[in-house]
Amino acid sequence: LKSHFTQSGNIDDLDESIQFLREAVSLCPEGQTGRDIYLNNLAVSLSFYRFSHQGNPNDLDEAISLHEEALRLRPVGHESRHFSLENLGGVLVTRFNKRGARDDITRAISLHREALMLGPPGHPSRDTTLSNLALALKTRYDKFNVSEDLNEAIDLYRESLRL
Repeated sequence: LKSHFTQSGNIDDLDESIQFLREAVSLCPEGQTGRDIYLNNLAVSLSFYRFSHQGNPNDLDEAISLHEEALRLRPVGHESRHFSLENLGGVLVTRFNKRGARDDITRAISLHREALMLGPPGHPSRDTTLSNLALALKTRYDKFNVSEDLNEAIDLYRESLRL
């Protein structure tokens, strides 16, 4: 249904997909293996797809809550923690762009920094993590004009391009 929405743009397909994801989350109780995956998939559908299409800020808020829960289920040492950090950081940047809350961009930068620590040189998605951190720093620079953010963002973008 999500793929069909991407092709056709029919919001009903996306809404139905989100409803199925909500049901999957409800059928996977806390403590059950895989709940983090369902939470993540629902959060991505709400933020990346529906918010991008309709712009409802409630979708962003819910996606952040879902990503936070998924992150709690992926503690330090979990093989997918990196992805949860990146996803939550990305949605916080999006919400910062809509609302301008300094806490959102500060937290996003912190999450992207932690993800970068989990993806040392040689990690297959290090280039993306570098780019995401650079984007968050550039976003904060654009709003608050902190020159250190711009300088670091440039360095990170350069390193990302090298990879």
